[in-house]
Order: sequence, then structure tokens, then C-alpha cells
Amino acid sequence: MIFAVESNQGMQTGMTLLEVLVGITVFAVGILALTQLQGGLARSAAESNTRTVAINIAEEAIETNRGFSRITQDPDGLEYAYLDIETRQYTVTRGGITYSVDLQVTDYWYDRAAESFTTTEPLVAAVSDFKLMRINVGWGDGPEFMIDKSKSTQGRLGSDGVVMSEVISSITSAADAKSATGGTGGLYLPTIDYNPGSNPEIISISLGDNKFKESTTPLPRVIRDDELVETTFDVVTYSQDDQGATFLRREEFRAVSCNCQLRVPNSGEAGGLRPTIWDGNDYTRGEFVSKVHGVGTSNQQSQLCDLCCRDHHDGGTGEEDDPADPGRSKYDPFRPADEYHSSGALSGDHKHYYRNSSGGLTLAESNGSNYMEACRMVRKDGFWQVAQDLRQEGLNLFPEDYLNTSAEVSVYSDYVTDALGLYESAMDGVDAYELNPPQLTAPEDMTPVVQFPATESDDPTILPTPLGNTSQQLRGRGIYVDYMSDTLRTIVDCLQDGGTGVECGAPYITTPLEIIPFYDVQLTWLARWNETPFNNPVDVSNEAIADNNTHSRGVAQRTQGTGDSTIDAKVHSGNLGLTGTDPIDPQYVADLNSQILYVSAQSSTPPPGVNQIEVEGTITSNINGFKASDVEISATGAQCNRTNTGFACLLESGVNNPRITVTNYYKHNQTRVACSPTLSVQGSDTGANGWTRFNLPMSSTTDADIIIKLNSC
Repeated sequence: MIFAVESNQGMQTGMTLLEVLVGITVFAVGILALTQLQGGLARSAAESNTRTVAINIAEEAIETNRGFSRITQDPDGLEYAYLDIETRQYTVTRGGITYSVDLQVTDYWYDRAAESFTTTEPLVAAVSDFKLMRINVGWGDGPEFMIDKSKSTQGRLGSDGVVMSEVISSITSAADAKSATGGTGGLYLPTIDYNPGSNPEIISISLGDNKFKESTTPLPRVIRDDELVETTFDVVTYSQDDQGATFLRREEFRAVSCNCQLRVPNSGEAGGLRPTIWDGNDYTRGEFVSKVHGVGTSNQQSQLCDLCCRDHHDGGTGEEDDPADPGRSKYDPFRPADEYHSSGALSGDHKHYYRNSSGGLTLAESNGSNYMEACRMVRKDGFWQVAQDLRQEGLNLFPEDYLNTSAEVSVYSDYVTDALGLYESAMDGVDAYELNPPQLTAPEDMTPVVQFPATESDDPTILPTPLGNTSQQLRGRGIYVDYMSDTLRTIVDCLQDGGTGVECGAPYITTPLEIIPFYDVQLTWLARWNETPFNNPVDVSNEAIADNNTHSRGVAQRTQGTGDSTIDAKVHSGNLGLTGTDPIDPQYVADLNSQILYVSAQSSTPPPGVNQIEVEGTITSNINGFKASDVEISATGAQCNRTNTGFACLLESGVNNPRITVTNYYKHNQTRVACSPTLSVQGSDTGANGWTRFNLPMSSTTDADIIIKLNSC
């Protein structure tokens, strides 16, 4: 059979001109579509930002009008009054865009005969019962935004607006009412039953006049594994009688740790808010001022970090700043003077720091510099605001079986209130007391002396316990006192001199302790616990902070041998104490508060001996977002403690090859390694159970530092 073979030698392979033209056309159409999409996205982002600013302006208008301090107008025009809330229009410029604000206010009166509200003013009514405020924030054409170097959005962003409404009562709000139950004259608020917390985790402090204050146990929430923390706690004031407890006031707090980036304003329109402070009746939101500010650098941290980074800066000049009381405008009025910038673009702001490649602190001093921050937030009128920093004035430790009875709680409550009385008296008549602040009197310095169990070496708590347990949960409580402005101190002094709440400018308040901003907070699971001698005959737990206090801290366990052990607990006195954050400034060690308990372990064997060779060092991280405080340690041939800033080890007698192992720094999408400029590495693993084991030297050293890094040392 013969097959015909057709030759294709004369045909050329490749693309025809038509195919090339079609390809070019498709590519051009795609580029045009992408350009249009990019412009739409830029326009959408700009419109979203403009709308967010408008909402913030509306919220500011609501909070400003709700913050009236009197009903009738002030003849001197110094205090904002309920009758000052009227229909008006004004403009606000933010970010180059002018916003028009239209406040439409309608008064409502309650008609008892008709049992309904009316907008018609009765003949006998002095003021309306409430005002309905409608806020319309609009804006005209906004600026265009660059898409790339050669293109910008076209057609203008256009005009638009947002509308919000709010009801403002002429009767003091529930947040302002404070301890209304004990007042006179009647407050038309519903009675709310309250169930006080249980001892010993939550302790009620007696304020007098059958009123009490207690703080819920702080609950940390770790934002992603081993990274930044947000801790929540509430402070509740309530009254107690034979019929039960009645809720009076709740203060909601959060402490957050954040990664931020510095911004130096180039116009008067950029900046942040002054701190929100307690004025004796309510929290007062700070004013907006042009100043150095910051922005959050990650969406993998608390949502409150945007506010924290923006506002937690000092400096600038505000219309409400009081030269006679400069402390009220600072986030930490007690901060040392050398921790403020004294010149340049950052003048007046407190110093911020970041971690360098060696894990040390480096000053952030230029626009765009990253830095670390920690803030206390308070909920004000439904919105979170940045408050002045926490300030712990006292720390007390207790064995497991104390504060279980009402008699023991009364002893502790009396100590707290008596010490607060002495603290406030020490401030009396002292201007700028923050420059030389008084100290909260310790229990042993009170008259008469207050002695809690196990706080003296001749009165230790015993292991095993009377029930035969070889461990017990030790506890720690911190006493916090906020900065007290001159306005607040005037009210407190008036009450202490016998004035009534109305006379002193704090209606419904009957005792000074009701408005002194103090909190007694459970710190058991936030303190760092250590023992001396290390590990034996008692070892106290010290795990990394986990969600909702599921970690173990402060559990004293009898290990080997008989003997006495001194238990030490340390907590940072500021915001870091509630977040478990690594040091963010050089003041960290100076700001640590500590207290001790004595534990006696009883068994039939002596504890193992240790040499007087001590090896210690810091544990730090140069990885953005990772807390070196989460690193845990274990050892062979040595007894080691994990401290607030690192570790300390004592070598055992006659041991060969003592070693320390660091763990709990792994992250699934990163390669993290532990490095040391001093210690040699015996072995390591970068897998899911990542660890590094270091050889400990056979001579004492205090610089055996360990740094957690990315990829390699």
C-alpha cells in the first residue's frame, strides 16, 4: 500500500500578525481595567477615611454636649450647662477637608396629665426633661488621591454626610450618679441588683455609709500566640443592706500593649487627644491638640492600639491645659524629667523606644521610627479612650488560706482605706505633688502595725498545709491610685472637711473614698514569682501569661528537702504590670514593685546543695510583636529562676556540664532562634517544639544574655 506524504516544509511556525494584534488588544484592555479598578479602590479608601473622620466629629459633638456640669447657664461663661445645648452650626477642618456640623436640638417635656412627652413647653417647667440632638456632619469636595506617580483619582470625591442622633437627659446620667442610693433628694434611676464577687479572688473594700468597691480579676487575652496582650478588668461600686446589694457604678478598663510608628505633625491638623481623667463625677475626655502622635503597625494586635498609638503622647499646647496643674495633661505625671524630649520636633513628648538587633532599647526620635507602647483604656460614654497610666502604690502577698473569711477581709479593707487616708492627707496643700509624691504606708509602718500572715520570717506559711497538701496557691493584690488633679483634690478636701456632696460639687457622694480613684486589683496571675533558695525546698510556678488566666503563677510546691524559703513577687507599677509586656523604657526595673512571703517546707530529707556560682542574664527579643517575657526556662545541674527581665541560676555542687534550656518562642510561620553573645550552644531545634540549650559557665557572671531572633544569630 502506498501512502501519500504531504510536505509542510514551506510553512513557518509562530504567531501571525493578527494573533499579535489580538494579544496586544487584550493586554491593553486588561491594563485599562486594572487602572480603573485601582482608581476605584483609591477613591473608596479615601471616602471611607473621610466618613470615619466625620463619624468621629459627630461623636465628639455628642460627648461635648453630654459633659455639661450644671443645668442653668453660668453667668461667667466658664462652665458648660444643659441650657447651653442649642441648635447651632459650625465647621471643623481635618486632613485638608472642611466638615460642616449642623446640630439640631429639640427639647422634650413630660406632660403628666397626658402621660407622654411633648415638644410644647409647659408654663411651669424650668428646663426640659431631655433634648433630642440630631448631628449632621457633611463635607464638600475632597482632595484627589494619587494612584501612582502619573495618575490620580478623577472626578473629585464628591460631597456627602453622616447623621447621628442622641438623647441628652437633664437628669444626671447613671454614670455620673455615682453612689445615688445613699444620697438625698431622689434620683430617678432604676435600681439594679448586684452580686458581689467571691473571696479571696475578689475583695470588697468598705467605703463607709454601707458602700463598697471591688475589682474583677484581670483577664488577659493574648493577641496571637506568644505576642501582644490585652487585659480587661472592671471596678464596681455598690451599696449593701439587709435586702442585698445594689449596683451604683461600673468603671471599665483595659490595658493594651502595642507596636506603633512615630508621626511628627507637619500641620496643626494632626495630633491626638489629651488623657481622659477622673474629675470626681465622671471621666472627662481630653481635648484634641496638635502634637507628636503614632499609628499602629499591625492588624495582629488589639483593635484599641490605633487609639493607644495615636494619643499616648505628651507635648503640644491645648486650650484646656492648666499651667497651675500640668500633671492633668500628661499621660504619666510621675515620669522623670529626663524621660521627656527637651528640644526639637519631639519637644514635650515623653521618650519612646524600640528593640535593636541586640535586643537592647534604642530611642525612637525621628518620623517613621517604630516603637513599643502600653496604654490604659477607659470606656467613656460607650467609647474607649486613653486614660492616664496606672500607678501601683502598694503590693501585698498572702498565703492560700487568708482572705477567706469576712473578718480577714475586714482587716485588709481597713488597712487599704486607712492607708489611702494617710496618702491623701500627705498631698493636702501640696502643689504639683507629682514632683515629690507621697508613698502609700506599708502595713508594717501603720499605727498600730498591721501584720498579715507569712510576712515575717518567724511566722511562715507551712508546706505541707494542715490538710496535707504539698502545694498552695499564694496570692498577690495591688493597690492602685490614679493621679488626682487639683479639681478632684478640692472636692475631696471639701468632703473631708464635712461638706455635703452638693456643697462640694459632687452630688450624691457621701464619703471621700467614693471619688478617690483607687483600685484594689488581684495580681496573682500577672506577678513574677521567684524563690530563694532556687527551686528547693520550695519551687513556685511562673508560667507565661495565657488567655483568661489559664497559666499557673504563684503556686508554691514543696520539692526536695526541709528548710525555709523566701518567696518574692514583682509587678511593674504601671501599665506593663497588667499586660506582661517586655520593658519599653529604661525605667522598667526602677518601676518594679516587690513584696515577699515566707514559706517553710517540712520533710525528712535535706535539700540538695548548691555552689555559690551564680549565672544570670536578660532574655530579650528583637522580633516585632514577640514578647520575650513568654520565654520559659528549665535547667540541668543548676537551680534557676525566671525573673521579670531574664533568669538567674545557681550551680549545683559537684555538677558537670550544667545547662539551661529556653523554650516557648516557636511560631509556625517563622524561624526563630535563641542566641547569646556569652553562652555557648549545646543543641537546638527550630521545629514545633523549638528549644535551645546553652552551656552554663563554671564561674559567676551577670551578662549571660539571651536574645530571640529571626532566622539566625
